[in-house]
Amino acid sequence: MKYNFLLIKIIFFIFFLFNIFTNIVQASNNVFIVMKVNNEIITNININEEYRYLIALNTDLKSLKKEEIFNLAKNSFLREKIKENELKKYFELNQSSKYIDQTIKNLYGSLNISSKIEFKKYLSLHNLTIEDVKKKLEIEVLWNELIYKKFHKQIDIDEEKVKKKINENKIQKNYLLSEIFFSGENKEKINEKYNLIKKSISEIGFKNTANIYSLTESAKIGGSIGWIGENQLAKKVVNEINELQVGEFTKPINIPGGVVILKLDKKEDKKISLDFDSELKKLIEYEKNKQLNQFSAIYFNKLKFNTKIEQ
Repeated sequence: MKYNFLLIKIIFFIFFLFNIFTNIVQASNNVFIVMKVNNEIITNININEEYRYLIALNTDLKSLKKEEIFNLAKNSFLREKIKENELKKYFELNQSSKYIDQTIKNLYGSLNISSKIEFKKYLSLHNLTIEDVKKKLEIEVLWNELIYKKFHKQIDIDEEKVKKKINENKIQKNYLLSEIFFSGENKEKINEKYNLIKKSISEIGFKNTANIYSLTESAKIGGSIGWIGENQLAKKVVNEINELQVGEFTKPINIPGGVVILKLDKKEDKKISLDFDSELKKLIEYEKNKQLNQFSAIYFNKLKFNTKIEQ
């Protein structure tokens, strides 16, 4: 009797181990390699997490086809991984920072979420944690810091020219804009990409198209770059925008590092009087950030070219 009871326990234990083994095998069968970045394996688990993050930032992405979403998340994760690998040469990652905390606050504010507690609840709906978001934002914050350290001495702003522009336009219009920034090896490639983008906009809208094709960080929020005063824009860009109705977008505009398409989301037809000193400070800061973004795009493209990517 004693031996029978022992035998039953052994059988149950073997059955228990068999179930564990079966679950492990099933789980491993659901995991597959998507790509390798400098021999580092990237699996569908990494890409699925990126997908959930992008959906959390822009729920409109759910309207895309499964293959489009997967490719979007894959490209987004690849950009992040290339940046992360470069940052490891200069910084110790996973550090706490008041600036990153403020960046998180700005992020959930842009999603119309009022508190960090509510943001945590929102993230949990997408199977994400605040630590997941913090890690991603840390990469962007440190990337911007790296670009500034490397290129700030190359920033060239003609302050007198900026002052002249303000004096010539002491009242201005404001535009709420979105962007799609892309690049190509030559004019033919740029036209080919532009035709793809136009087709995509007609099928799934500007916001989702920005998510897919735009190479700037604004892509994650549908290309939105916020309210921009006409003094912050080149005259040819202002002329292009003034030809648009709300909801329309420009033809490709050449800028250093690539090409941009701008969409007019809203405009303030009432011209706003300017305070000279505050406007000067704002325009210099805008021009500085614009040049740093251009340096960022060029530097990233160089890193990507030198990165071993197997897909």
